[in-house]
Amino acid sequence: MALLTAQMGAWAVMLLMGSGGAEEEGGSKLKQRAETLASEARALANPRGCEKVEECEMAGFGHKPCGGPREYIAWCSRTTDAKTLRTRLEALEKAEKAWQEEAGLKSNCGLARQPRLRWTDGVCLTR
Repeated sequence: MALLTAQMGAWAVMLLMGSGGAEEEGGSKLKQRAETLASEARALANPRGCEKVEECEMAGFGHKPCGGPREYIAWCSRTTDAKTLRTRLEALEKAEKAWQEEAGLKSNCGLARQPRLRWTDGVCLTR
């Protein structure tokens, strides 16, 4: 939970670090595209419906300016169209990378640790 809080804080800082002028207009369109893809990916990733942790899956979500995912997302393989989700996650990574490059965003270059999956009351979660 602390890792998620730190990642969300880092993401908020990155959002506030955009530059102004003409780059902001282009960056804004790229940012909107990334936000749309993130919302779509979260909607596709259904964490409910599994009967055991072995049915849960996880993938990187988004892109940090120094590389790698900004967080990880878990879902149930029984109730999620994994192929569509992975396609959306790939598009999200590319869109965030393009936006970050256009806006000149920086990060602390810390690696987001890949969490372990857990299953609680039929819900796939990361820890």
